[in-house]
Amino acid sequence: MKPDRDGVNRHIGDRLRLLRGKHRLTLKYVGELLGVSHQQVENYESGKNRLTADALFILSRRLKVDPRFFFEGLVKPSPESGFADGAASDYGSEPASSPESSRLDGAFAQIRSRQLRILTVQIVETVAAVDAGAAGQKISVSPARKRQEASELPKPR
Repeated sequence: MKPDRDGVNRHIGDRLRLLRGKHRLTLKYVGELLGVSHQQVENYESGKNRLTADALFILSRRLKVDPRFFFEGLVKPSPESGFADGAASDYGSEPASSPESSRLDGAFAQIRSRQLRILTVQIVETVAAVDAGAAGQKISVSPARKRQEASELPKPR
C-alpha cells in the first residue's frame, strides 16, 4: 500500500505553522532561514510542497526543537514493538493535529505566569476527564502531581 505523501506533507506543514505561531515568526523570516520566498513557506505549510530533510534540520536547529517534532502525531506506535502498526502505517489514516489544538497551544504559549499555566492545565485535564467519563474512559492525574501543583498555586484570600 502506497503511503499518502500529501497527508505527510500537510502534517509537517501543520507542525511548521504551529511552531511558527508559537515563536511568533513571520513567513518572511522562516523563508529567510531556509533561503526561500514567503510564498514557498506558505506552500510548505499547506502541504502543497514538501520540506526537504535539510530544511527540517535547519528549522529544528534554529528554532531549538527536536526534528521529531515535525512528525509527532503522524502515526501511532505499536505498544509491543514501538513501531507503527499496519493500520497506522498508512499516513493518511492518522489525522493531522486539529486547528483547535494549534490554537490551544498558541494561547498557552502566551501565558507567562507559571501559576496560571498550572491552572490552565488543570482546567483542560478536568474537561478531558469529564469527556472521557462520558465516553466510558478513565483519565487520572497522579496524587503527587496534584500536591506539587497545589503547593505552587496562590492561597485563597
